[in-house]
Amino acid sequence: MSEYQTILVDTSDSGVTTITFNRPKSRNALNRLCRLETIDAIRAANCDKAVRVVVLAGNGNGFCAGADLTEESPGMAEDGWGTRQLRYEYNPIIEGILSAEKPFIAAVNGAAAGFGASIALACDFTVMAEDAYLYSAFGGIGLTADGGLHKMLSEYVGQKKAYEMIALSQKLSAQQCEHYGMANAVVPAQVLMAKAQELAQQVAAAAPLTLRYSKLLLKESKTSSVEQIAEREAQLQNYCIRSKDFAEGMAAFFEKRPAKFTGE
Repeated sequence: MSEYQTILVDTSDSGVTTITFNRPKSRNALNRLCRLETIDAIRAANCDKAVRVVVLAGNGNGFCAGADLTEESPGMAEDGWGTRQLRYEYNPIIEGILSAEKPFIAAVNGAAAGFGASIALACDFTVMAEDAYLYSAFGGIGLTADGGLHKMLSEYVGQKKAYEMIALSQKLSAQQCEHYGMANAVVPAQVLMAKAQELAQQVAAAAPLTLRYSKLLLKESKTSSVEQIAEREAQLQNYCIRSKDFAEGMAAFFEKRPAKFTGE
């Protein structure tokens, strides 16, 4: 277990690291310490070769309520304060998830609101409790969405619906999220973590090179043509063919046994 004050970090022998927001009284709203600890934990997991999958979860009745609006900041009245805070304390969380070579799984209970919605959408897999929801709360307090939410929402629901959600501070239920492809599964709240961990174990056992390059190619596909992605696939496939994991995968296939991948 970690020695953090606002999050819990646990790594299993199977290579699954679970980072849990641990401010349940505030529905896991992100104060400054929580933001910085989350950034540190994500970077540590990304640098640890023994970690194959990262699960993000929330303790208590909510996944993450976004920014902690009760926290005071001495520089809040200064011009540029908001930009600096987002740039150095919020955006690195999203960047750490999106740029990671390994997959991230969000286990969403209750509300994923504001920046919490951005975290959930940035993850590669999302499992939601039946009573969970995404909430774009910015319009109600006169702010613009952040954490890349404009981009991620519009990719799932289209520009008009994304604008409606942000401008009118609308919620998307877990069932709606599944309909739009934002959630991989919707399960009863009492089995949420069990389902997320089950998925994490399955992903951890998958081929690391497939996980790494597929995540990269899907990201590149957003701004590339089919021809460009086909060429990138050809390049990366060459790395895979020359890897130890491919040799192990082929041997396991013909020997009719589970492959033991190492990511090499």
